[in-house]
Amino acid sequence: MTSSVFAIQSTRAIGKTGLILLVFLVSSSTLISLPLDKVAMLGVLGLLLFHQIILNKSLSPSLLLPLIGLVSYFLLPYLLNLPHSSLIIFFPVLGLFFAGLASQEEGFLEIIYWALFIHIIAGILLVFSSYLVGHNPHVHPMYDKGLPFLHAAKGFTTTVQSYGSLLISWFLIFYWKKETGSLSKVDRVVYWIVILGLILTFNRNTLLVFYIILFFKHRRIFMATVLLAVLFYLYYFEFINKLIFNVSTLDSRADLLQAFRISFFENSSWKEYLFGHGNNIVEEVIARTTKYRTGYIENGTSVLLYTYGFLGYVAYLCAVFVMSTLLFLRKKIFYAAMFFYIFLIAQQFTHEFYATTLYLMITVFLIILNSNSKNATKSGVFSPTE
Repeated sequence: MTSSVFAIQSTRAIGKTGLILLVFLVSSSTLISLPLDKVAMLGVLGLLLFHQIILNKSLSPSLLLPLIGLVSYFLLPYLLNLPHSSLIIFFPVLGLFFAGLASQEEGFLEIIYWALFIHIIAGILLVFSSYLVGHNPHVHPMYDKGLPFLHAAKGFTTTVQSYGSLLISWFLIFYWKKETGSLSKVDRVVYWIVILGLILTFNRNTLLVFYIILFFKHRRIFMATVLLAVLFYLYYFEFINKLIFNVSTLDSRADLLQAFRISFFENSSWKEYLFGHGNNIVEEVIARTTKYRTGYIENGTSVLLYTYGFLGYVAYLCAVFVMSTLLFLRKKIFYAAMFFYIFLIAQQFTHEFYATTLYLMITVFLIILNSNSKNATKSGVFSPTE
């Protein structure tokens, strides 16, 4: 009897470890030259579907109907813009299908938690190795801010911002675990390691999101750091201006939108205004006429407008407001505010609509939305701080 119980526990432990590593691969887009993250996402999706079959569970209409609606709508910009449209515009359907299925597995939150931590640790080690043994492609020397001696962590993602999204997702799970009373001593130690990863991003957007976390979860620390930040800024005025308030990167972002502005506002028909161009990259013939000669659109609002049109963007706004409202009505005020900021305001600086990192974060929010916490009803914007 004991041996059979041990065998079951060992099998479960191996299975959990394997799933953690697979989810780690979902977050890793640059580990190898192939799109391993998307292949791994398909693998996890297959396992989740298999689990549904074993449990004799049918797919929820609340999951299927929105996905069918998305596919139906995405077909419009795709078909209307052939042969210039791209199949990549359908990737959000896969990502949301993954997030929807995973959100039905409450235990999946722990899987994501440790998978993200593995990636965060790898990102930190890659930064240190870049100083010790030389530059590697998984860090970003900050030439754009005049600070090439600082190496920002990217991990196995394409950008510093994507790596920052993994950090923020981890913090969301950490504070949810804290609300549910399931934190361990190991979690509290790991927290400070992840804080180090946060610092090593040197990313304004990620640091600002974390400041919002501090406002909700550690009000005294928030006020103290504001005071320290003011003093630090006054003492290291020139350095902070280069790192945080450097406007050259903001100017470059505006220049990067030049191709979008020309293509969408000056060369679009009414059909493209309504339904988009069916592609997330501006045509090369227009891109070559701009300063940076690139058709990549970095701004989230702009890429949604260009790819899916005004109707698609309005649908996105509605989805953000609905999700934020649902979290708010379930007394999860902190998560409602975080979701609203990340998916509406933060998208003005960058976007990850075609990256797996975004859908891992959506999975976290959906699991928290569907989960219960004995402390959730007590939380609020002006609740007592710790």
